[in-house]
Amino acid sequence: MKTIPASLIIDARITDEGIDIFVNDDSFPIRYPKEIWSQYPQNLREILRDNLAYSTTLYLPQMFGLPKAQMRTSRPIAETFLFKNGIYDMPICALTDNASSMEYVKNFFNTDWSFADNNIATPRSVDFSLQNAKPQRAIIPFSFGKESLLSFALSREIGMEPIPVLFIEPANIFEYEHKKELIERFQKEFDTTVHVVEFSPGIFRYGTFWGLKTELGWGLHTTEYALLTLPFAYALNAQYTFPGNEQSCNDIFNDREGVRTYKAGYDQHSDWLSQQTLLATLMLGRKIEVISLMEPLYELAITGILHRRYPEVGKYQMSCFADSEHGRLYRWCQRCTKCGYMYALCCGSGVSPQKAGFKDNLFSKEYEEIYEHFFGYDPKHPIYGSQDELGTAFMLSERAGYSGESMDRFRKEILPFMIKRQEQLLDKYLGINSEKNLPPTLSDPIMKIFAMETEALKEKARSSLHANLIHE
Repeated sequence: MKTIPASLIIDARITDEGIDIFVNDDSFPIRYPKEIWSQYPQNLREILRDNLAYSTTLYLPQMFGLPKAQMRTSRPIAETFLFKNGIYDMPICALTDNASSMEYVKNFFNTDWSFADNNIATPRSVDFSLQNAKPQRAIIPFSFGKESLLSFALSREIGMEPIPVLFIEPANIFEYEHKKELIERFQKEFDTTVHVVEFSPGIFRYGTFWGLKTELGWGLHTTEYALLTLPFAYALNAQYTFPGNEQSCNDIFNDREGVRTYKAGYDQHSDWLSQQTLLATLMLGRKIEVISLMEPLYELAITGILHRRYPEVGKYQMSCFADSEHGRLYRWCQRCTKCGYMYALCCGSGVSPQKAGFKDNLFSKEYEEIYEHFFGYDPKHPIYGSQDELGTAFMLSERAGYSGESMDRFRKEILPFMIKRQEQLLDKYLGINSEKNLPPTLSDPIMKIFAMETEALKEKARSSLHANLIHE
């Protein structure tokens, strides 16, 4: 564990394998597969270096309580993009850290950044027209989470070649150990390559390297992934990047200080996708679309579609961060709120939780703590996910016959209120919601699949609810 520094000098250097980020005297390498990095031109490497030096360290002055940072790299093209992304993320970081959002915004705004020079590196030219090369290829920032798995499966079904790229995030201590085994099996079954990028600056997230505990550090991660995948887009001639931002990433509320708060972080809001597209295009020198196929769906529908239509893909799901001792031996720690949420989504969408990899009944007394936030809900201090979506999953799980102490409590305290709104809830969480980023070439085939699957999910849910009401 490093001592919190009294000043910040940040540098970055291009290597034969990628880019090394330097924070004072410490080096944090970003390592690409050699066959990918070797094809990336020198001028684009320099652009990527300047921008990653800034993006990976943008939150460090605030973490350390420092008023300024000195960069030994040139001013990046992404500076204004990342400033907006970063400052819009301050309120949710403050909420998680139990701090003042106004103070977080002020501190972020007041930070002084000095650069080696103002010579912003850009490509020699930029082609803003989307290539029509065949086959169409999409980079998928890959985590084995349900959204990236469904994006992979959908891409294959509509005739597009998915290119999974997994980033090793060292802040989550056991996560990659489980994913190494999943990668080996997944590659063999689907005759694909899961490309792996060693992203050592990920240790900055949460302030882990310095022994801090803060939410600061995650607010740019999907924007960073859009930039980190550019060497793959170049080497493999990909036209798209598909992050997994689902409909709930658009949820916004005002915190206790009246400040607008993006619940999932601003970088995952649908409004930001077009800006990620523009930034990635400006840095690559040609058009690359950053689009989420998941935008019209909530997590409950995503879970149902993944495991119903693509069970051979869904069986690889790992949505737990595995960042505690409970996650050392198995890919679901079964102790965190995210595991609790995913378990309920599986049960509620008609998916056997055992097929998704869960071992125990998380509705039982042994695990009741993971749902305490659900029963003691504070709208001004939300935890992972949506209260209504989790309630809908509980309602459908209860009607499907799942039992346990948490289910008993739900039946007494919350179910009567959910039943009154069941049609509205089913249409929202098992239906197709508005989206504004999918082009017709993708929207038409994707929406046909979604329409078919969501109707089947809603029909099954209504049948279960109706049968139980008659029985009662």
